[in-house]
Amino acid sequence: MACRDICSDDRIQSRTKLMSAKPTLSQTFREWAKKVADGTGIPRYFVHQVAFEARMTGVRLTTPFRRRRIRALEKSGELRLIFGCGTTRYPGWIGVDCFRHPSVDLLLDLRRRLPFHDASVEYCYSEHFLEHLQPSEALAHLREVHRVLKPGGVYRIVVPAGILFAKKYLEGDTQFFALAHPWEERPFDALYQILNWGGQHRGIYDFSQLQYVAQTAGFAEVRECQVNQSPIPLLRIDRSEPQRVAESLYVEALKAS
Repeated sequence: MACRDICSDDRIQSRTKLMSAKPTLSQTFREWAKKVADGTGIPRYFVHQVAFEARMTGVRLTTPFRRRRIRALEKSGELRLIFGCGTTRYPGWIGVDCFRHPSVDLLLDLRRRLPFHDASVEYCYSEHFLEHLQPSEALAHLREVHRVLKPGGVYRIVVPAGILFAKKYLEGDTQFFALAHPWEERPFDALYQILNWGGQHRGIYDFSQLQYVAQTAGFAEVRECQVNQSPIPLLRIDRSEPQRVAESLYVEALKAS
């Protein structure tokens, strides 16, 4: 995820460590930020934000040096972008993130203007990224994606189904929470976690809200999908673990032809 957490709680950290024996740069950065916060008594969320913005300043300052590579990618023809790729490599796609990792092809602050020409990108994709943006940033991002997509291009978006979690909580559906967030002891903890995620989730979505924002950004059509179900085979790249599927909302935003 592009705006990934730096000071997330210990349970998130323990799961992350189990996933990777060798800490990534972003994990090391999170641990450093936690130590600074705990050592000084400054709230973790404040240290997180200051450290993150300092890091993003460096990313933005170095973006002009990547323009030659970006132009070469545009000339290659079928340009497909993954926003917030994190540690996952998607064959045939250009991984874009704000944290360095071998799977990241382009280092960008995705809250800012995308350094691509108008109508130069075939498809875009993001999974559990958009919720890390403030609502105004999410709208600006969608407008940028709409600008760079070719006519008829598609942006497939996967986000946490925050409103579904609230609905299941009110219904008392403990089976849903056992599948969607099995590491939380109480459904309320799972609801809080999916909406907040250590202070890193800044947007809450259901289909109608995502449809509204995407259409406001200029997309001609917005459709709700199921996991790895798309009329475009290239967009069937969603993670398919039962837990991930249960917690996610799948949407495709189409630019007019």
